[in-house]
Order: sequence, then structure tokens, then C-alpha cells
Amino acid sequence: MSFPHLFIISLQDTLKPSVLWVTLFSLFATVCVFIVAIWLVFGGLESLSVIITQWAQNFESSLEKNWLVSLLSLVVVAKTLMMILFFVSSAMVTYYLFLMVYSIIVGFFAGYFIKEIAQKYYPHTTLKGIPLPSYVWLLLKFVAITILLFILFSPLLFVPLLNFMFLIPVFYLFHKLLVLEVSSVVCSRKEYQELQKNYGDQSRIVSALCFALTFIPIIGVMIYPYYVIVMSHFVLGKTQTLRHAHQHQHQPTHLIENQHA
Repeated sequence: MSFPHLFIISLQDTLKPSVLWVTLFSLFATVCVFIVAIWLVFGGLESLSVIITQWAQNFESSLEKNWLVSLLSLVVVAKTLMMILFFVSSAMVTYYLFLMVYSIIVGFFAGYFIKEIAQKYYPHTTLKGIPLPSYVWLLLKFVAITILLFILFSPLLFVPLLNFMFLIPVFYLFHKLLVLEVSSVVCSRKEYQELQKNYGDQSRIVSALCFALTFIPIIGVMIYPYYVIVMSHFVLGKTQTLRHAHQHQHQPTHLIENQHA
């Protein structure tokens, strides 16, 4: 299946009423989680606004303590740009944090999407699934690597032009969780490793195309179920190809010769 066909057929599946209801419910649940988190951590929206204001004032005063930046801050445009970069960087972190929480909630319904797609398009592909201990180990490993990447790239967060490198750990986790979310339902642990080895580059391209759509404000996050469906078609198709190849290898020679005769 070509990439254009992969995304077109996935869009048709995403527009089904059942998927749209799951999308709305997951989005509502994510907003609720964020509101509760704000109340627990900051004591409410008003307290959060006060904290943000103080944070911005402290950031501004810290800039003025440095003689070089203070000299640049005499120019109003330069000072304004610094504040814009600060808020853009903060908004970017919040935006993708929201996406990560939303993806976890959508993940509770991922099995439903995958099974429905398998029955409709890949009826001869058996869903095996990765054992829970292996799934948890892979999940923890990916999260640990992501945290290390965040620490590594965190100094670049407020550096103009270089701060977009902070998206590298975000994409890493996005890609790994998206593939694992689908593969944990479809593949065995061995098949998952084979998929990574044989089709790792292609899966990264699919994830990168999906990740590029997240740059569309709000809509790019809301359509995360669409990304799950796209990856489901990809993983199911490649798993089917792998299993057919294995069956062909294990067939007796005389049967293979008869098939080609």
C-alpha cells in the first residue's frame, strides 16, 4: 500500500461515527485532566496566571542583569522578541504535553480501532499481541530515553532558532509510542523486532508525516486517533507480508515448485 493510499483510506475510517465519538470523549477527558492538574499543582487558573506573570517578570529582570542583554534590551524590538520567544517556547512545551496525555487516553481505545480495521481489511491476519511484561519494559525504556533526550536538549529551549531541536525527543516518544501502541495488539515480540529491523525507516516516515500534521494548531492534536489508524494499516500490512514470507520459507520444496508450475 502506497503512502497516499494509506493516508486516504485511514481518513475514511477516521470519519466513522464511532471513531469521532471516541475522539470527542478523549479530548474532553484530556481537558479535564489538565484542569484538575492545574488546580492540584497551581491552586486554580487565577493562581496560575499570577505565577506566569511573576515568571515573566523574573525572566525579564534576569535578562536585564546581564550587561550584554541589557544593552540589547534598550531596543524595544529586541526586548519584545525575547519575550515572544519565551512564551512561544513555553506554549510549545504545553501543546505537546497535552498531545502526550491525549495520546495515552486515546490508547485505551486503540485496541478497538485496530481490531475493527483488522477484521475489515486484513481478515486473515491473526492478532497475537506482545506480552504485558515485554510491553511494560519497552514502554519504560522509551520513556527513560525520552527523559534523557529532554535533559540533553533542555538548554536549547529558550535559544532562538535552536529551540526547535527540542522537538527531537518529542518526536522520538511520539513515534515509539505510536508504533508500540499498534504493534502490542497485532504482533508477537519477535514480529515487532522484525518490523523494526525490516521496516523501521518506513515506519519513521509514516510517523514523521503524522507528526508534521500536529503543527496544525489544535486540529493536529485532536486527530490523534487518525494517526493510530494510519499506523494500524501500516503495521497490519507489514505483519501480513512478514507472515506470508515465513509461510513460504517453511513450505516443502515440492509444494513451492507446484505453485510456480
